[in-house]
Amino acid sequence: MFKLSIASFTLSLAYGVLAIAVSCSDHEVPVGNLPESKCKNVDGSDRMYPCEFSIEKITFQGEGGAVAGTVTGSNQVLALPRSLAKTDSYTGSEEGKIGIAKFGVKITLKRIASPSFPVNEGYLIGFTHNTSGAKILHTSTGGGTYGEREKMGPPVALNMAIGENMDVEYEMTFPYRLEKSGSEVVPITQFSSTSFFVDNDVTTLKLPRATVPYNYVGSVTEAYYERLMVTLKN
Repeated sequence: MFKLSIASFTLSLAYGVLAIAVSCSDHEVPVGNLPESKCKNVDGSDRMYPCEFSIEKITFQGEGGAVAGTVTGSNQVLALPRSLAKTDSYTGSEEGKIGIAKFGVKITLKRIASPSFPVNEGYLIGFTHNTSGAKILHTSTGGGTYGEREKMGPPVALNMAIGENMDVEYEMTFPYRLEKSGSEVVPITQFSSTSFFVDNDVTTLKLPRATVPYNYVGSVTEAYYERLMVTLKN
């Protein structure tokens, strides 16, 4: 009788362990995460899952990779010299003329945590000119889940180890109009506010995005810089 009880207990324990293993099979428990991965939602509450990355800096580049300017956090102001643009559709200085200046964008990311969920297609890098920054919503007038953001190229692989950095590079265009300011004609950009985001394309969808604060993009992304005032100057 005693032997039967032990056998029953052992069998029950085995089933219990198996049930736990199955229930957690789609969720990777992060190991060795850096302290800063315990990040916050946009309302200051603790995020349900740790943040995988921190953005160390964003570097804007001209022709040949020349540095035109760098930001190292949110709510920073940066004026890029139009003369350093990779390309510029108008190189004159006549008042009222419009143009488009193109710069390279190098985003330096540091991995600070293991992924809570493995990505599907890859990590998504995006931006918005909406002045709400991290508090933009997921939904958009055209439907979908990416909201008022633009994707910067296709999904990317970010396979660096915890503590390591990686650069991802893109290009951005800055539409402008030349206007008189005092005795000088200066470029006035169409957009003055830009926010950048990094998504794990699976973790973003696992969070309860129908409820506050996860209805805000900043609460479901792995890293962001918001409300950068990136403009142009001569």
